[in-house]
Amino acid sequence: MMRHKENVIFFKSLLKSPLKTGAFFPSSKNLATAIASFVDIPAEDEYIVELGAGTGRLTSAILARGIPESQLIILEMQPSLVKFLKKNFPKINVIEGNAADLAKLLPPQTIGKITTVVSGIPMVNLRFQDQQDIVKSCKSVMKLDGALLQFTYRPGSPLPSNKLGLGQRYLGHVLMNMPPAAIWEYKNVQHIVTYSLKDHFQFKRAKR
Repeated sequence: MMRHKENVIFFKSLLKSPLKTGAFFPSSKNLATAIASFVDIPAEDEYIVELGAGTGRLTSAILARGIPESQLIILEMQPSLVKFLKKNFPKINVIEGNAADLAKLLPPQTIGKITTVVSGIPMVNLRFQDQQDIVKSCKSVMKLDGALLQFTYRPGSPLPSNKLGLGQRYLGHVLMNMPPAAIWEYKNVQHIVTYSLKDHFQFKRAKR
């Protein structure tokens, strides 16, 4: 019953705003688990932010990863989805608003303490100016070495990292998703690191 309600509200959202939804099907559990595996457990005074949470498939995976509800903040732009999220995740701070306004929307005590921003926003569908505004917004609230995780259904990087002053690394593909999706990580250039075998095996375990 829960999955049925989730699918119904997802498709209503798709019909209303196809470019903002970005896919014809909700993200699979495999994709959500894979993305969540790259979210490090934050320290007691740090936070994780999820953008474009949709129906909460990725939210559930982040919680299953071990992120405390009190340290996860989710942002969604569409009112119907916000209502759905608040009902299904009553202990999480669910905020309605635009990802380009994070510094205004997030609780003041969290600014500068965001270690990871997980984005479900279909960046490839946005104009460069909108991409720039969102990335700038993320940088304004994250720690200096914070990471932006983004998945995409398109070939290549979903963000023009050079133009945005970001370093990037490809984390892997999830084939068991409709359609198959790739996961990318972005950081300020001085903090980007080489993709390691440890990351590879962590990703492989998450896909099982």
